[in-house]
Amino acid sequence: MKRLSIQMLSILLIMALLCGAAMAAGEVYVNDAGGMISGDLTETYAVGSAGAQQLGNASASALTASGLQQVGGDLQSYDPVPVDLQLVRVGLFYGSEARAEMPLTLTNGSGFQVGYFDANRSFVSLGSIGVTDINLVPDHTADIAAGTTGGYHIRLNQTYESLDSARSAADAAGGFPFYQNGTFVVLVGSYTSRTDADAALKTKGYSGTVYTGTDRSVLILKNGSEKVLFGFDCGSSYSLAASPISEGKAVTKCGEYRYYGDFQFTRLTGDKLTVVNFIGLEDYTKGVLANEMGADWPLEALKAQAVMARTYAVANQNKFRAYGFDLSPDTKSQVYNGLHNATDKTNQAVDETAGKFVRYQGAVCAVYYFAADGGATEDSENVWSDTVVPYLRAVKDPYEADIDFYCKSWSMTVPKSQTGEVTTTKTPIGNILSITAGGKTYSKDNVRDFLRNLGARYTSRHFTVTEQGDNYVISGGGYGHNLGMSQWGAYSMAKVHNMTYDQIISFYFTGAYVG
Repeated sequence: MKRLSIQMLSILLIMALLCGAAMAAGEVYVNDAGGMISGDLTETYAVGSAGAQQLGNASASALTASGLQQVGGDLQSYDPVPVDLQLVRVGLFYGSEARAEMPLTLTNGSGFQVGYFDANRSFVSLGSIGVTDINLVPDHTADIAAGTTGGYHIRLNQTYESLDSARSAADAAGGFPFYQNGTFVVLVGSYTSRTDADAALKTKGYSGTVYTGTDRSVLILKNGSEKVLFGFDCGSSYSLAASPISEGKAVTKCGEYRYYGDFQFTRLTGDKLTVVNFIGLEDYTKGVLANEMGADWPLEALKAQAVMARTYAVANQNKFRAYGFDLSPDTKSQVYNGLHNATDKTNQAVDETAGKFVRYQGAVCAVYYFAADGGATEDSENVWSDTVVPYLRAVKDPYEADIDFYCKSWSMTVPKSQTGEVTTTKTPIGNILSITAGGKTYSKDNVRDFLRNLGARYTSRHFTVTEQGDNYVISGGGYGHNLGMSQWGAYSMAKVHNMTYDQIISFYFTGAYVG
């Protein structure tokens, strides 16, 4: 541990003012001969009348009569890293949750624009549908709630330049407009077999051919009926998208919840639809905050969580690239249920931190958070990978102790006959690094699997195992992986200690700041 003398500290502030821009963040000048302390200052302390205070947090600091002061450079002096994520793509339904049909109900508008999103996430409109209650289905033969859809059609020979002109021709022919690889055409009928389509073509005298779409073809039906309003098939190049039309901010019901933004439909899983919500970054953040933290929590804790959610989204773009979106709506990413649970207070927390991210030396951080740490967070290399991340350092957390909450402490007694001999190793800060039970070893975050296998309701890395006769007593606290920000710690810091959201974040993320 390095300590600065009072004389050095007095010189420090003077030299900081003289050196100004020449002083780099992470360097503290201690005399006029150019001597300095540099590098990682997070374990460097200054001693003054107020006692020892820790330096660092990505800037040079000095202990003065006014307390710990930042000198020699502003946190905002880092070159800003551009954040170009304007639209977040959230996979609402995908994989085993992909949908055989997907109704959309616009609650405050006149219909939907139909089109697709290009490689820049820009919506390309092909035209509009003046219906507010629609149903998206794969273009194949299947039973749906309203009846049966047929995957065979008659494609009329003529092509059209716009959706409106194709729709006029479709209305005259008793068919529907269809966009196929850049061209508008008209399809007639939805037949359940090629035989039926061939028979109709011969008996009705259409000038066209029997057509069946590719395994990417999607139809829009009027919800509650078999009437087709529009069809789309651009193979794997583009996916059908629907953008609500509304004078104000459109709200659309999709599944159980209501959402802002637009929707994309892709056939990736057999004959089911992967449904993606294209949503603005700030609206996405509001949707996450309302479901990751209680609306009755202190405002500064909510603001810290808002910055966490926003930063996580930017740092995890294309996390689900194989499915064509950025983030899932669950704990594999962050819990996002659209407008569900949002209140004026949670929205205020997002608005008051708009555009703010957790940064380290200018770069947007890879952030993590969890319910509670039980007393200490953990180093990055001791959780999931071996990567040492400078701002993901273990910290002793005294704040959770000041409040009561559901997973603050827990204990369970387990017979030795159930576990076999149990031994543990600990990380330097006191969390469990590995546990061996009955010859099987659990390491890093897999330690929590050991607790889950025993039926523990809450799991964290902060616990002890002690022998008590023929039993082991496992006592600990917290809930989660112990990496990054404790949500209950943030609650206590805001509620009990009146700390601001940026102070909360800088405590849990060593050397990081909000900018």
